[in-house]
Amino acid sequence: MSAIEVWSAMGYAARVILFVLVAFASLLFFIVVERFVAYRRAERPAEKAPSARGQLQRHMHTLAAIKVTAPMLGLLGTLLGLINAFAGMAINGVLDLRALGAVMSEALLMTVLGLVIGLP
Repeated sequence: MSAIEVWSAMGYAARVILFVLVAFASLLFFIVVERFVAYRRAERPAEKAPSARGQLQRHMHTLAAIKVTAPMLGLLGTLLGLINAFAGMAINGVLDLRALGAVMSEALLMTVLGLVIGLP
């Protein structure tokens, strides 16, 4: 399946959660790059030590919020995906393993993405 097919097969809640998780990942990437640059500047001979310390402490609250929120959003996406899978089976009355596998992979993708974002 291509990414477009997976996106079109997702429910609206899964799309919103995936979009938020991708936004968290990109924000986390930019904060990590900024902190790396700030650390490199702080290693240089310091004539402005107080401002370097302030640069190192920037965005700490944002990092903490992302670290706590991303795994919870991933788990929420997993639960919504599982609810969607079992509701689809209940409505159809038929156990279709392909459809169940697609919805389960969507649900587990949310968990993996949330946990990977929350690790750093």
